[in-house]
Amino acid sequence: MSGELDRDQLLAMLEEIGRVKGVRGALIATVDGAFFADANSGFDAAVANDLSRTVRRMVVASATVGAPLAELLINFGPARMMVVPIREEATLAVLLERDTVTETVRSLLKIQLSALRHLFGTSLGDPSDSMISENEEPEDEIDRLMAGELGPVLRDVEACFTSYQVRGGKSKIQAHEQMREQMREWLLCCNPSPYTFPLLIDGLAQLLGENQEERATFMQDVQDAMRNSKIWAGRRAAR
Repeated sequence: MSGELDRDQLLAMLEEIGRVKGVRGALIATVDGAFFADANSGFDAAVANDLSRTVRRMVVASATVGAPLAELLINFGPARMMVVPIREEATLAVLLERDTVTETVRSLLKIQLSALRHLFGTSLGDPSDSMISENEEPEDEIDRLMAGELGPVLRDVEACFTSYQVRGGKSKIQAHEQMREQMREWLLCCNPSPYTFPLLIDGLAQLLGENQEERATFMQDVQDAMRNSKIWAGRRAAR
C-alpha cells in the first residue's frame, strides 16, 4: 500500500465488513501475507497468515488453469468462507457463520470493492466486474431452474424445508432466502441436474441445526419427494 492513509482506509473497510451480522472476520490475502485489523478481525496472526497462504494458492491455481475465480464459497463445520479476488495480488476472505445469508455481505462488498481496488492501485483487467455479473447471474439461473424440469421437485423441497425451519422458529421469508442461497451455491459449485441434486439437499440439511434425527427425517421426506418425481421415476425405468 502506498501510505498510512491507505492503510487506515483499508482497516476501516475490513472493520465495516466485520460488523455485518454473521461475519466472524475479514482479511486481505496478499503476496506478502495477511492484512487484517488485529483487534476486530476474528483471527490471530498465525491463523490469518495460514488462511492467507491457502487463499492465495487457490487463486493462483484457478488462474493457472485458465479459470480465474470470481467468487468462491467454502463450507467447513459451523462456518463458511467467502473468497473474492480484488486484484491479481490481493484477495478478500470473509469468514461467516454457517447460516449467514451471504447476499447481505455481497451488497456491502459491491459498495466497497471499487474503493478496495483503488487502494491496491489500477491494473489491466477488473476482476470485480466479472464478480458482479456472476453474482447477479445466478438469480436468473435460479428462476430458470424453477421454471425447468427440476422446478416441481424444487418447490416440493422448498415447502418441506420451510416447514422444518418454521417449526424451528424461523420465518417463511428466512427459509425462502436460505433456499435460494443454497441453490446459488449449488449453481456455483456444479451443474444443477438430477445427478447433483443430493448436494443441494445436503446443504439444506446442514441448515437445520445439530439435531441429527431431524436432519434424517428431512432427508427421508425429500427422498420421498424425489421418488414421486417423474424425473427420477423416468431414470429408474430407463435402466
